[in-house]
Amino acid sequence: MGSLPASVITCKAVVCKEVKKPGQSYRDVIEVMDIQVDVPQGAEIRVKMLSAGICHTDISNIRGFMTKPYHFPRVLGHEGVGIVESVGPKVKGFEVGDMVIAPTYGECGECSSCKSGRTNVCQKYGARDPPMEADGSSRFSFIDGNGKKQYLYYFLALSTWTQYMVVDSNYAVKLNDYDFPAAHGCILSCAFATGYGAAWLDGGVRPGDTVAVFGTGSVGLSSVIAAKDLGAKKIIGIDKNERKRQVALSLGATDFINSEGLGTMTVSDKVMELTGGKGADCCIEASGSDALMNEAMKSALPGKAETVICGAGIFPDDMLKLDFTKFLFGNKMTGCIYGRVKIKSDLPFVLEKAKQPDIKAGINRILAYDEKSKECGYQVDIRNGSEAIYTMLEKYLEDPEAIKIIIKLNDEDEPKRPPIKPVHY
Repeated sequence: MGSLPASVITCKAVVCKEVKKPGQSYRDVIEVMDIQVDVPQGAEIRVKMLSAGICHTDISNIRGFMTKPYHFPRVLGHEGVGIVESVGPKVKGFEVGDMVIAPTYGECGECSSCKSGRTNVCQKYGARDPPMEADGSSRFSFIDGNGKKQYLYYFLALSTWTQYMVVDSNYAVKLNDYDFPAAHGCILSCAFATGYGAAWLDGGVRPGDTVAVFGTGSVGLSSVIAAKDLGAKKIIGIDKNERKRQVALSLGATDFINSEGLGTMTVSDKVMELTGGKGADCCIEASGSDALMNEAMKSALPGKAETVICGAGIFPDDMLKLDFTKFLFGNKMTGCIYGRVKIKSDLPFVLEKAKQPDIKAGINRILAYDEKSKECGYQVDIRNGSEAIYTMLEKYLEDPEAIKIIIKLNDEDEPKRPPIKPVHY
């Protein structure tokens, strides 16, 4: 094999080789491998990644959600934070050394969707599909056993489970003005913004409201934090894991329902009981369970309440079975991507909220983050290889105490990151 061009970076990445089928383990489809990351082109930036988060959507993607069988092998991940290492010739507003996150959608500010004030799904900078460049190439590649270059697919316009990534700068947001640890940057790039935005924007939570949150993982607990911050009077956390009761109550929930401990009652029956038969002013479904999506809609106050769906799940033929009569008599359901948060118009507000001591403490709780050691309770270092990743996926994902798992990709320089010499291609 010939030598690689000097401008190409070789680094480690978590690569999914194929869809995980029933009966297969993660070690059958996942591998930490050396990949090559090309130079940024046009408006792209190349980012030295510090940390990445594992989101329920990533795990669903491994199992076949939102993908095609031929869109493999691919570099996984969409939560993450890093430092700009180099920039393309058309980049504006970003410099080498900037700390950045890259949410799923950009915001052009010019399309009818951006101007509508009703969505964050930008027509110009939407989720990339198919997950490669228009010419069929990719900034990610690897050298196969025959010494040939093979391209790797992206996930959701970027891929964060890699030590270096290339992303369109129109999807990126600078965190230079926020003193966030890398792990906090991860959760702000997806889970926290999704949960907060679901309550704030799509849910429209107002002071005195009753809010029901279905699923108390990192997104659901972020919605609990948001509901409290927005002045909700009653906040009902719902989960099948009894161990989530304490954390949900500590972050602002006033009530907790164990969905598997109700006997003959349904979850919506219990929500109605707790709300005096009226239903909740806002229901947020963050578990990805089709059954709970229906129960969430049935728990909502007809005509007034929004049922916000922000949990990803896998269903036969991507179809849900819902109670039509509830629709007919005024119940509403809306899909929610990244909390409906627009990265220029709305995200600065969410980032400011994340700086508040009480909300920062809540994020620490979700991450199991220790401010003294600057470590998360559930994290794995990509440099420890495939076996460490397998253990993390097979053990931590089944651990009811693990709310958010972090992949450490590169060291975070403390107390101040040294400037990186600018490189323009």
